[in-house]
Amino acid sequence: MACATPQAEILSKTDSFPPTANVEILLDRPTRPHKTFAILEDIYGGTSDEINARLARKAGEIGADAIVIVSINDKTVTDWLMADPYYNVHGVYRPRYRPVKHSYRSVRARAIKYLK
Repeated sequence: MACATPQAEILSKTDSFPPTANVEILLDRPTRPHKTFAILEDIYGGTSDEINARLARKAGEIGADAIVIVSINDKTVTDWLMADPYYNVHGVYRPRYRPVKHSYRSVRARAIKYLK
């Protein structure tokens, strides 16, 4: 299985930060002065620890000091897959479809940089 990477939406095209090694994971905004510079989203599922690790790794790549988890949503989507197509007695091709439901968790976080 390939390594899934959260998506990052950089809010400021003028700010660029070097990668950081240690990224804090917060549930509330910090009291320290800070700037939000990106929104991260992970939809790949797994345990909370796995999701947090992916978000922190992506935040570190873009230079964040911390991430603030802002939303967690469980979503279900239905795909329709072709199953057992057949030809009827008149020779007409009849595809059959079956629903396949997929559940996943969408976690969004703000990537922040502490102001000195």
